[in-house]
Amino acid sequence: MSLVLDSSMALSWHFEDEQTDASRSVLQEVVASGALVPSLWRYEVANALQVAVRRQRIDARRRDVALARLATLEITIDPDGDAYLWSVSVQLANDTP
Repeated sequence: MSLVLDSSMALSWHFEDEQTDASRSVLQEVVASGALVPSLWRYEVANALQVAVRRQRIDARRRDVALARLATLEITIDPDGDAYLWSVSVQLANDTP
């Protein structure tokens, strides 16, 4: 696994108007090799899909199908990211020009 997956990329797979050749390619890579995600990823994805239901962009059934499909992927939650968020990550951001 060499891919860190952002929630917006994963969400694009479930909305036809957001799909691109690049996003479909990332999906194929995730299917083949899995991905690493930050600890908030599941919350972000679930929230975005629920907002899409509220805005009548999708229905609850489509939300549930999207969540079920995502659950079949080999997604690994980053076990260390939260531990460094208020220390190393902030310092790294501070040191970046």
